Amino acid sequence: MDVIGVFSQRRRQLLDITSFVQQAVEASGVAEGVCHVYVPHTTAALTLNENADPTVPQDLLEALERTLPQVHWRHTEGNSDAHFLSTVIGASVHVPISEGELRLGRWQAVYFVELDGPRRREVWITCLGG
Repeated sequence: MDVIGVFSQRRRQLLDITSFVQQAVEASGVAEGVCHVYVPHTTAALTLNENADPTVPQDLLEALERTLPQVHWRHTEGNSDAHFLSTVIGASVHVPISEGELRLGRWQAVYFVELDGPRRREVWITCLGG
């Protein structure tokens, strides 16, 4: 398993970590298989989305803000909204590996989603060969 550090600079932020994940794939030596990317935090998430248009991450963050339910949060730490969004988005993604490369769609990238930053986070990467 590889561990990469992610440093967010804002409360909510999408960071393209595709190149770091690809480096882990190369280091693993797995030529054919799957790459499991996991975030061990309850106020962060991972997603696959477009990397061609730099406005997409901001649009996604704004849409997430609009989807937050208007509820009375009981968690007194003040970040229940981040816990909720992390649950909705998810803590992991899986990407096929072929010929030692991530097989993402033409416009896809692996994004770390910070929901309660700024913080230093970890992303765990495991490559499994078949």
